[in-house]
Amino acid sequence: MKNINRLISMLALTCLVLYAMPLNPGMAQDSSSQGSAASVPQRFDSSGVPVAVTAEIVAAKPQVASPMQYSVTIDAPRGATVVLPPIAGVSINEIDKLAIVDQSLGDFLLTEVELTRDLPTGDASGTRRTRLLLKIESLKVGIRKVPPLEVVYRLADEQVDNADSTQEGTVTIPALGIEIGSVLIADDTPEKFRDIKTAVATTAEEPVRTSPMLALGFVGAGALFLGWFWWARRGRCVKPDQWAFQRISGLEQMFDSSQIRLADVYGDLSVVLRDYVQSAYNTPATALCTSEFVDLLRREGLDATVISAAQSILATADVSKFGSGAEVLAEESQSPFERARSVVEEIVRLQSLTPQRRSGAGTSAVHADKETAQKVEA
Repeated sequence: MKNINRLISMLALTCLVLYAMPLNPGMAQDSSSQGSAASVPQRFDSSGVPVAVTAEIVAAKPQVASPMQYSVTIDAPRGATVVLPPIAGVSINEIDKLAIVDQSLGDFLLTEVELTRDLPTGDASGTRRTRLLLKIESLKVGIRKVPPLEVVYRLADEQVDNADSTQEGTVTIPALGIEIGSVLIADDTPEKFRDIKTAVATTAEEPVRTSPMLALGFVGAGALFLGWFWWARRGRCVKPDQWAFQRISGLEQMFDSSQIRLADVYGDLSVVLRDYVQSAYNTPATALCTSEFVDLLRREGLDATVISAAQSILATADVSKFGSGAEVLAEESQSPFERARSVVEEIVRLQSLTPQRRSGAGTSAVHADKETAQKVEA
């Protein structure tokens, strides 16, 4: 029994030791981070050198992903040459302002570099100021540091006071750091939470039913639009010959009332004949010249007198583009309106005879087939 109790005690002690081991490294890390926070400076000022260098990490709110600035200010005597500290991946001495995408700078990410050279400080000695501004940010919490930087300078010959003074030198900026906090606030004090307000109880509102009048209004507007569209295009729903006769009569009335010139009469009649022939024979008559249009009428079998009337209208329309055409109307015994009507009437007559010709041809073919069959039987 004693052995069992001792074994249980040893197991319990071993479990306590194993449970306490993970806690010690965390405590050591916390203590080391607190010690490093006190040992890593956030600002540096040079001393004992003819070139004054000031470096500082400036952050309005040192949090994760919050923009911060690493400022390096160099005050050098007039005529002195200053070589800025090198930064990996950036030609710092060749730019004035440069946007950078996540270039590493120690524990930070470098996002932008801005350089200002040779600014007067207002000092009686003529000191010139050079300012290097690095915009940085961090994605991790804790103590974050920038790497050490070196500023090399060279004084002018007249600025060396004695033999012991050095003409060249280097100012080393140590690694500066700052403690980055998390955007998640561990303390639950209400004053430290942002944009959190007291919950207000609200009553659930019943859904508003939409009136059917809106849909009926849309339907009515659509019907009105369709009616207006039909009314506007009703003139084009008539037969092509009726449309041609109406158009010719309208042009004749306008000419009799002196509302249209004679040159325009022939031009409009030419357009009417071309549009009508195009609709009647389903051919691009509007794209044909006068000779091609006349050949089309001949192929369709129109009377020679009618073809001559159409040709005179189209030819006069071509001539009237460059003259008045009054002489042509005076010489012609038949007005251009009657000639245009004769062309339309002739086409209507031929179209009415086409079904009869086809039926007659079909009947003749039937009789011929019957006679052939009778001869074969005989």
